[in-house]
Amino acid sequence: MHSSYTFANESQITKAFPDMSSVPPTALIRFVQKGMQFIEMEANLKEDRHAVEEDYQLVAAADAIMNDSKDLRELVQTRRADKEEDSDDQEDRRDSSERGTPQFQSLRSQVRVQPAEHKPAKGLRRGRGRGMPPQSHCPAPQSQLDQPHPAQPASDRHMSEHKQAATHSDNQTPGHATALRDMPNGHSQHAQPAARPLNALKPVGLPQITVLDTHGRETRVCSWCPSAAVLASGLGDPEALLWSGDAGCSATQMPIVLAHSGAEAEKSSVVECMDWQSDGTMLATGSMDGWIRVWNKSGQLLQTLKGHGSAVTCLKFSRRTNLLLSGSFDKAAIVWQADTGVQMQRITAHTGSVCCVAWKDDHQFATASADHVIYLHSGDQSCTATLRGDAADLTQLTWSPNGDHLVSCCEGGMVLVWSPGQQTLLHTLKDHTADVHATAWSPVTVHARQHTLATASQDQTVRLWDLVSGTCQHKISLASNVRSVDFHPSGHLLVSGCDDGEICLWSIPDSHKVYSSTLSGGVTSVAWNSSGDTVAAACRNKLVHLMFMELQ
Repeated sequence: MHSSYTFANESQITKAFPDMSSVPPTALIRFVQKGMQFIEMEANLKEDRHAVEEDYQLVAAADAIMNDSKDLRELVQTRRADKEEDSDDQEDRRDSSERGTPQFQSLRSQVRVQPAEHKPAKGLRRGRGRGMPPQSHCPAPQSQLDQPHPAQPASDRHMSEHKQAATHSDNQTPGHATALRDMPNGHSQHAQPAARPLNALKPVGLPQITVLDTHGRETRVCSWCPSAAVLASGLGDPEALLWSGDAGCSATQMPIVLAHSGAEAEKSSVVECMDWQSDGTMLATGSMDGWIRVWNKSGQLLQTLKGHGSAVTCLKFSRRTNLLLSGSFDKAAIVWQADTGVQMQRITAHTGSVCCVAWKDDHQFATASADHVIYLHSGDQSCTATLRGDAADLTQLTWSPNGDHLVSCCEGGMVLVWSPGQQTLLHTLKDHTADVHATAWSPVTVHARQHTLATASQDQTVRLWDLVSGTCQHKISLASNVRSVDFHPSGHLLVSGCDDGEICLWSIPDSHKVYSSTLSGGVTSVAWNSSGDTVAAACRNKLVHLMFMELQ
C-alpha cells in the first residue's frame, strides 16, 4: 500500500486522474512494466537499429533502472560476446569429451583459435553531480542465484546484485595527497591490479580542498547540517561557527559566529557538545555554563535552555522529533522540547556525572554515567532497565540504527555490546588496546551491513565489527592515533582522521585504501556531508578543511 501511494504521488498521476477510483487495479504496475520493456527493447537493438535481439536475459532490472540507453547497449553487447565465448568453450569441451582420444586432443590443441581478450562488463552507472551512488540491492537467495532465469523481460524477474568486477590501475600523484589502488591497509602492491566490486566507490582524481581559517578559535568537532550545505564547527571555545559548505565556496568567507556569553567568567561558556536535529532546522550546543542554546541553520538563537546546575557534557536530538536529551556534571539528564524550551522530564537516578546519552527512537533512550551504570528509559518513566558492565569509565554510548544493539565503550578500549530488549550483555570486544575515540554505524540502506560498527582508537587502528557474531571483520592499521571515523551515506566508503594529519578513504567492505592526504595539523574530527561528495576535517591548528571530490 505504501509503495503504491508513494508511486502515485511522486509520478503526479493524481493530477491526471483526480478521481483515482477510475484507475483500474494493477494499472500502475503495468505502466512501469511497459516502460521497462521499452528500455529493454532499445538496449537490445541490433546494429542496423531495425531489429531486436530477443535474449532479454542479458538485462537485469537494476541495469534498466540505473543506466541510460547507450550504456545499456554497450552492456548488452559485452555480455552477449561473453555468453557466446562461454558457449564456444562448452562446445569445445563437449566435442573433446565425445571424441576424447589423446591423438584428437593433441591435434585440436594445435589448431584451436585463442579466445579474444576479455572485456570487463560495464557496471551500474554512479549517481551524477553529487557523488552519491544508487542504493545497493539485496542479493537474491542462493537458491535463486543458482538457477538460470528464463529469457523474459527484467520487469518480471527478481532483481539480483551483479557479480561482475571491473579492474582499475594505480593512480598516484606527487605530493602529500595520493590516490591509491584498492589495497589492504594501504600497503603498496604493484604485481597485478585488484578487482573492484561494482558497488565500490573511489575518487576520480584528487579532491579540491578549501581551507577555512577559524581565526584562532579551537575546533575539535565539525558537523554537517543534514538538509543543507552548512557546516558547524567548534568545541573548546566560547564561540561556535557556521560555514557555507557549497562546492566552490570561498576560503576567505566569514563564518556566522554563534557567541556563547555566560553569566560568569568567559571560560565557563566554552562549548562542550553540539548536535543537529535530523531535519536540519535546529542546532543545539551545550556549554560549560550549564546552558543549552538552540540555533537555526542561519545562526539565529531560538532558545536558551536553563536547567542544569553544571557543565553540559553531552546532548542528542531524538531521531525524528524536536525532543532533545542532555546530560551534565550535575548528575542529571533532561529531556527538552527544543523548539519551545519546555523541560519534559528530569532524570536524577545516576550517582555520578552523566557523560553519554543516546536515543533508540523517539521514545526510548539510554543514559550513562561516571557511576559505571547505564539506565534505559521509555517515555516519561524514570528507568525501565539497568545495565552494569565493566568498572572502567564510559567514553562512548551509541544505539544501532535499527535499535537491536546498544554499544558502550570503556576506558582502555573495551567495547560492550548489549541486547536492550533482553537486558543482557551479548559480547565483550577486547581487541582494542587503548581508548576508543569515535564510533560510526554503517547506514541502514546497506542491508547486509546494518549491524556493522566502525571504531577508531588510540591504539592506531580502525576496526570493523559484526555485532551479531561479535567478531572483528577488518582491522585497519595506521601510523598514529585515530581520532575520528565516518561512513559515506552509501555505506561503501569510510573516512578516518589521525593525529598525524592523515585522512584516508577506505572501500567497504574490503577495507582497501583508495585515497589518502596529509593535512598540516592533527585531525580531530571528520564528517561526510549528506550528499556524499564532501568531507569536512577539523584540525588542531584551528583550521577546517573541506575536501570536494567526485566519486565513481
